[in-house]
Amino acid sequence: MMHKGKDEVIGIVTIEPEPPSTAFCWVQLKGVDVIKKGAFIVIKDAKRSITFVGQVLDVTNQITILGSPSREEMLKKNAVAEDLIKDSLSRPDFLKSLAKVKLMYKIVDNNISTVDTPPVDTSQVIVTTMDLPRVLGFSVDPSKSICLGSLYAQPDVPVCLDLNRMLGGHIAIFGQTWSGKSHAAGVIIEEVVNRGVPVVVFDHMGEYESMSMTVDGGKGLNVIKLVPGSNITIDFDDIMKVPQILTSIGITDAQLNLLRDAYTTAQSNGLHGLNAIRWLLNDVQISTRQGSRVVKRLYIIGRGRGYSVATIDGLRWKLESLLNLGIIGGGYDIRNIVKPGHLTVIDLSTIDQQSAILTVASILGKIIESRKINVIPPLLVVIEEAHNYVTIEETPSSVLIRNMVRGARHFGVGVALITQRPSGIHRDALNVVNTHIIFRLKGTDLEYVRQFAPLTNEEINDIQLLPDGVAYITGPIIRGGHAIKVRIRERHTVHGGRSIPFIP
Repeated sequence: MMHKGKDEVIGIVTIEPEPPSTAFCWVQLKGVDVIKKGAFIVIKDAKRSITFVGQVLDVTNQITILGSPSREEMLKKNAVAEDLIKDSLSRPDFLKSLAKVKLMYKIVDNNISTVDTPPVDTSQVIVTTMDLPRVLGFSVDPSKSICLGSLYAQPDVPVCLDLNRMLGGHIAIFGQTWSGKSHAAGVIIEEVVNRGVPVVVFDHMGEYESMSMTVDGGKGLNVIKLVPGSNITIDFDDIMKVPQILTSIGITDAQLNLLRDAYTTAQSNGLHGLNAIRWLLNDVQISTRQGSRVVKRLYIIGRGRGYSVATIDGLRWKLESLLNLGIIGGGYDIRNIVKPGHLTVIDLSTIDQQSAILTVASILGKIIESRKINVIPPLLVVIEEAHNYVTIEETPSSVLIRNMVRGARHFGVGVALITQRPSGIHRDALNVVNTHIIFRLKGTDLEYVRQFAPLTNEEINDIQLLPDGVAYITGPIIRGGHAIKVRIRERHTVHGGRSIPFIP
């Protein structure tokens, strides 16, 4: 059941340069080009009815007859190895090729488990003819799969992962500019929408609307484009359900308490949303000992509740600034945003950061509340430039949004966090993400990601040099949580994130 064809022996397990362990082993290869880095291999234990599956981390070639003296002679004479050892290169005992192999699985009687015992020295190593998708834990149901591409070293093996597990466990996509992270996000969106699951993407750069077209000029996905302040506004009633997000525009705790009291007063007068805020900011004429004067209704309510003039004036200024942003209005019906088989793009590219944080927090909050009562179907939410919203700083808005991300999975809301700066995302958010898709990264960002992904030193080094469109996928979505190297497939829809050329 596991094997598909004839086995081809390419080497044997060796104790040099180090004995096999449960994590790694070294293989002495038959020749120089029998296997390449990244390929999967099978080890048939020499003493037991055990099969191991592993992946080649690196390959080394060494001419053993060349010791230090002969190498020094080559340098002095400007000679090549053949000049010194003549026909010896044709002798296999002088040319040694070794492969370092990451041991991934142990198979006994077709049962796959973790490696708890190392392979025996001299065990045969073959190019795998196994059913790799089954071994790696890929999805076997095409109707419930996300097909991202193919194995990098074995492009004939498609990488199709279980959609329910992937969305239910959240996704994080990391990578430098031009490494392919937004391209991969588009592939995931294509796969998800085409299986009838709605997707809402918070688009920081205005690059997802183009997914309504295919690369060959045809019709792409069903796209709903919403621009805050234009064809979508936020109901202040929704904000008051999670008023902590107003700290993103600088509202203090005292001002927040005043707002709650004042808004309750407005509601008791039958006012809600934008009308309630306008009512609080209306001018009211009052009588004083010095005569009559005009003040804001908020001032009357605030002073009556014992708030200071400074707190009242600060809240008034913040509310007026909020209204001037243009994103507060009559609100929206969440059922018009989350539709099966549709991609809804919330275009944040034309608004400032404060407005974007308010928009993300309020819509995400309403999505989760709507899922709790089953008003909308399960969906995927994609947050581009996620480091702007689940920041490493302990701001109230960051705490609020990452708490939403943490709780979303329990209500059928999958979240994909996309960023080129993973070190700017709070670890609490990354801790709840099960699937990591890691494109080319370096420096502190790579070191930060390493805390959340089980990567070998060789894989860490490789990530720094990955070509565009190639990534490591790791997490429980792969059997055993191992990392696999994948070439992401081409997109069917138009990628709107192209850079503007400096020289046409």
